[in-house]
Amino acid sequence: MGALRVGGGRGGFSDVHKPDEVLDPSRFGTLETVTDGVGLVYGAANVGLVWGGGAALAVDTGSSQSGTKMIEALRRVSDEPVQHIVYTHGHVDHVGGASTFVQEARSRGRPRPTVWGHENVLARLLRYQRTWRWNNEVNRRQLRLPRGMHTFPRGLVPPDRTYRDRDDFELAGERIELYHATAETDDATWVFLPDRHVAFVGDLLIGSLPNAGHPNRTQRYALGWAQALDTVAAHRPRWVLPGHGEVLEGDYALEVLTETARALRFLHDAVVERLNEGMWPDQVVEEDIHLPAGLASKPYLAETSGCVQFIVRDVLRAYAGWWGGNPAELMPAPRDAVARELVALAGRDAVLDRVGKLFIGGEPRRALHLAVLIRQADPEDRDAWQTEAELCEALASGERSALTRSFYLACARTAREALADLDGVDKPAR
Repeated sequence: MGALRVGGGRGGFSDVHKPDEVLDPSRFGTLETVTDGVGLVYGAANVGLVWGGGAALAVDTGSSQSGTKMIEALRRVSDEPVQHIVYTHGHVDHVGGASTFVQEARSRGRPRPTVWGHENVLARLLRYQRTWRWNNEVNRRQLRLPRGMHTFPRGLVPPDRTYRDRDDFELAGERIELYHATAETDDATWVFLPDRHVAFVGDLLIGSLPNAGHPNRTQRYALGWAQALDTVAAHRPRWVLPGHGEVLEGDYALEVLTETARALRFLHDAVVERLNEGMWPDQVVEEDIHLPAGLASKPYLAETSGCVQFIVRDVLRAYAGWWGGNPAELMPAPRDAVARELVALAGRDAVLDRVGKLFIGGEPRRALHLAVLIRQADPEDRDAWQTEAELCEALASGERSALTRSFYLACARTAREALADLDGVDKPAR
């Protein structure tokens, strides 16, 4: 029996879904000025700029690939030296371009910018270097790049000045306030310009439901995230400049801050309530928790980046450990051994036939479980790999969340790479 054909050959559904960008790529590298001497450069990760008093500030620096574009955007409005850089957190799409800023200062004979960050940033950067291969692989999968590509930078600029809860400094006589947040990361900083009522919030806002849960990253903090958003709102900024997505202004900015906080609190509390009722983590996941319609309908809470189920899982990780409640998974037998038992009992062709019926019946997730069983039972089963790839592509085509879509498509790519490897091996006919 041949593989289930759910897509369009090797292209499958991966060629059909819309691009993952939250922002129009044509705007990357463009500077939006929100008030005199304050603006945001749009990119895969935005960079905030302050200029005009004789020295400039960069809030984040973009990635190692985009740092030059960020400096070019500044130079179109100011030739002032970048005196300070603030990291809103240590993710490489926000700090990777710092070396470009440092090199520009050196090439022009100017003092090196002072880099500010929360005290936990350094630990994050050290962990990235310690686990470079793992982080490179996670990035490769998430960006759906071929095997062997290096996507994660090795050299990152550490902060020169760190703080714990709260700090400030002066830029050409203007006070710049730094506030710690425990949100997407434990090293987050949001920046406030009290004289201008401007808040640079980094990834506290990203133009969609927050990415408060990631399958292959460390713990994120839904409740701390909500608290940080409420704190920003309490400062009543006139403009809010996010790490991803568009500039927010006035009452709408306050609405986005407070309603996003309310959504995160709702999901956090829904998980905690179920744990306190005695539910196992696996039961909580299967509860199909979702936002109330009044929140889910907000465009800035659309699941285009983060998704509800990942937030649920991350809250569980914070409170309930790694065991879901299934005794067979406490000290599990090897998965391939279990798969061989199940496939032998049911029959390989019967399982594959059931995969097709489940998919046609509108149950692609259940179908994928069975397809993976066949592949685990026999890693040289071409039909299993082909079916797994097509099911992942089909599931990706129906996902709104760019993160979820990326992981499904990364799994599809892995399956197709396995098929290509098998094509180079002489195997006896089945």
